[in-house]
Amino acid sequence: MLALVLALTLAAPPNARLAWERKCLYCHSEEVAEGHRYTEPQWRRVVEKMRLKAPLLISKADAVLLTRYATQTLKLVLPPARPTPMVVAPLKPVPVDKPPADELKTPVMTDLPADLPADLPPELPPTPPDDSLRTNADDELDQQATALIQARCSKCHALGRVYGRLDTYERSLTTLERMRLKTGSGITDDDLAVLERYLRAQF
Repeated sequence: MLALVLALTLAAPPNARLAWERKCLYCHSEEVAEGHRYTEPQWRRVVEKMRLKAPLLISKADAVLLTRYATQTLKLVLPPARPTPMVVAPLKPVPVDKPPADELKTPVMTDLPADLPADLPPELPPTPPDDSLRTNADDELDQQATALIQARCSKCHALGRVYGRLDTYERSLTTLERMRLKTGSGITDDDLAVLERYLRAQF
């Protein structure tokens, strides 16, 4: 019965709130995760930074879903900037050989709030307006690989350890092959092929 419930849960379509709880609140408290306000591009950078730390916990598809949930559902965005009223001063004669002092000053602009982490990834391209680039095969691969990781790896390791160790493509392949050779791992050749395709897609 438990196996049936688990299988139905894994096969269910992605739910934004459930993904937020399983991915973001896996490492952070709700107060920390929902206590910041960023712009949409900044949220994408924050989520991508977290994805790079644990790419098997937060897939590329998860990153899009989590960014939309934070910005569109939770509304964890900065309030729109108030326009500065323009003051039109009367024209004054300007000496030809000496520019006004105001023109010598270069304004320094920044769109980053003070609490935005400094070590974020570089600016990312805009998020596609929909998931049209993803196919049913991509979604099926994500579900198969996630189910395999939970079923095979959790037999011997806590999932937090798994997600923390498999942080690069090369290390993931090496670890996967080493675990496959252990007695009782249950990782078949078919499992290995699925996990390798999933790792290649995430890294």
